[in-house]
Amino acid sequence: MNVSLEDKAQEKALLINENEKKRKSTPTQANATGFAVLWQNRNLVLMMVKRDSLGKYKGSLLGALWPLVNPLGHLILYTFLFCVILKVKFDANGGIGNFALYLMSGLLPWGAFAESASRSCTVILEYPNLVKRVVFPLPILPLVTVLSPLVTEGMAFCMLIIAIFATMHTIYPTIIFIPLITLSQILLTAGIAWTLSSLGVYIRDMKHIMALMLSAWMYATPIVYPAEKLPAECQFLLWINPMAGIVMDYRRTLLQGLAPDWNHYFVYTAMAIVCFFIGFQFFDKTKKSFADVM
Repeated sequence: MNVSLEDKAQEKALLINENEKKRKSTPTQANATGFAVLWQNRNLVLMMVKRDSLGKYKGSLLGALWPLVNPLGHLILYTFLFCVILKVKFDANGGIGNFALYLMSGLLPWGAFAESASRSCTVILEYPNLVKRVVFPLPILPLVTVLSPLVTEGMAFCMLIIAIFATMHTIYPTIIFIPLITLSQILLTAGIAWTLSSLGVYIRDMKHIMALMLSAWMYATPIVYPAEKLPAECQFLLWINPMAGIVMDYRRTLLQGLAPDWNHYFVYTAMAIVCFFIGFQFFDKTKKSFADVM
């Protein structure tokens, strides 16, 4: 019996070694380097985004309605607080409906950005097996946290466009600039997500730190108030805060019928591109130690 078990163990070990040799001799998508790993694993990214989007509200009573109910709840809360109680107006002649449209057009991109930044802090820690035991393209994990909230944002944007048409009786042709603004938003969010996901492995308090930072960042971004309300000495914040420019350009194209402020657009897009490349390189350099730390 002992000999039989020993023989089986040796046979199994030889089989494992043979499979390992075959795996190493065959190029895999996970062995791609640099940005090539993102392109080669694009189908896997899309599959994980789909699974994440569908599984996020699986088993809940409202199910797929939550992506619409959640921003609607925030809309009602902020509109009551800032418009009804604090009398904040985006337009001198605008009422509650006007405020709600301006608020929603800023709240939706911010919500997608904030969700991604928050989730990316722990996304690597949530998949220890992929880090330790499996050859897996780790850079796509933070990317999933970037793209998944965009699905929710896209659904809510459809509701916003319907509300704009019902209220203003028109849809401005400048809506065609929305993909350009969204691209900058994706580049910025991805760069930050890669950085935070890497830091989150080494600094376990990162999620709590980021929660405080996002609260401050939100009120430094003209979401619940018009940018013109910022004091003159604080106007520089609109230029060093890329989310401020993104929010303002969403409003220009959706609600004012204006093209993006191109000076502002090129500034925050340049910042987003730099953030994208630096974030990816930082993640790529630090991922080698993830398994040791975890």
